[in-house]
Amino acid sequence: MAFDDFKSIKQVIRKYPLQIKRERFLPEVRLELSEWFIENLDFSQKRQVAGESEAFFRESYIYPFLQEAWKCHLKLKLWINHPLRFDETLSGEPDYFVSASTEGKVIDRLVYTPLLAVAQAKKEDFDGGWAQCLSVLIACQQINADNRLTLFGVVSTGHLWEFGKLEKNVFTYELLSCSTADPQKVFGILDFIFAECEKQLDRQAVA
Repeated sequence: MAFDDFKSIKQVIRKYPLQIKRERFLPEVRLELSEWFIENLDFSQKRQVAGESEAFFRESYIYPFLQEAWKCHLKLKLWINHPLRFDETLSGEPDYFVSASTEGKVIDRLVYTPLLAVAQAKKEDFDGGWAQCLSVLIACQQINADNRLTLFGVVSTGHLWEFGKLEKNVFTYELLSCSTADPQKVFGILDFIFAECEKQLDRQAVA
């Protein structure tokens, strides 16, 4: 199996038992976006037609928001379709994941401390999107071998965004969701999650 082979949350927790909760853990925060970003977002929305490819939604909506958050948190590295592997089952090429940046460091591998996974909900299938995202988070947890870390997950169609986190064997769905109808809210939440990832790296550095 690989990340893409998990099609539902039920399938994931059957193999990797977890406690599932639903509660609020994210703040309702909005951050301003540049005029250039809003113009590009509006252009994509106006030019979108029926039957657009999944790649259109990734490249027009998901990646631009992730990149905008990444610009503010350079201790992190955003990976796109990069191989990630713990074992034969927990392996594959996630849509996106975020780890510690290794820029300027002597390294013996490319990926250090993955903390955030982002999956596209293809054909608006959030259950399938969360299945893939959660399997990636479990792989990250095993790779990190540090149960003190909180791992964050994001699943998006491009327009709709959902959030979650994995702490030890507890996966929490955030009750708050948002959409590109309120882009400042999407950006604010993503910036908050990126900041939380950076804080954990800072704590590791001084431990």
